[in-house]
Amino acid sequence: MEDGVAFCPHCGAPQIRVSAPVEPALAPELSLAATDEVQPRVQPAGLAPASPGTIDWSQGIRASAIAGLLLALAIFFVPVIAAGGGLVFRMGQAAIGLLVLLASWCCMVVAGALSVRFYRRRRPQTTISPGMGVRLGALGGLLGFLFYTVPQAIRLAFFGLGGSVRKAMQTAMEQSAAQSPDPRAQEMMRNLMSPEALAAFLTVLVVLFLLAFLLCSGLGGALGAWIWRNEQSS
Repeated sequence: MEDGVAFCPHCGAPQIRVSAPVEPALAPELSLAATDEVQPRVQPAGLAPASPGTIDWSQGIRASAIAGLLLALAIFFVPVIAAGGGLVFRMGQAAIGLLVLLASWCCMVVAGALSVRFYRRRRPQTTISPGMGVRLGALGGLLGFLFYTVPQAIRLAFFGLGGSVRKAMQTAMEQSAAQSPDPRAQEMMRNLMSPEALAAFLTVLVVLFLLAFLLCSGLGGALGAWIWRNEQSS
């Protein structure tokens, strides 16, 4: 069919132009990777991993509080059991005192390690470094110190036991002064028996007791982080 001719030159029939339908352009198919780039896949909800080297203190305080409570109970019972064992085996007074001190230190170290263990259960995907273990363990030791000393202070204040403790300390100092042949040592012991000196001496003992809790429990926390390092990497 020629353009611009209305009738067929051979038969005279009118010519009709029929245009072919235009097929719509097919849109390019997006691959699965492209759809993931446009709209990322939805991740399941859960605890967001903490930054490396940081502690989620909302969980760390709870873990250390449990370890501190166990430490307070252990400090109350374990040294007594150790002293009883020393008496059974007829150990000397100095040996029993050393045994009680070692038992108390072991309780503090174990409590520091338990602080790390309990935190590890609450945040299983967190890698705990030795520095984090020290902080968790020291917090457990601090809370254990508070759980132990605060009830003791309340008991001494409300039941009038402070006088008996002060009298026992004076008796021990008098016996030490009597056993010393040095007159200067006896004079120093008499000066220490004043109420002001006894109060200062008790304050120093409490500070040393607190430092022992912090140092031993912090060491236990570092040991706990080292003990469970393979579990963290699995």
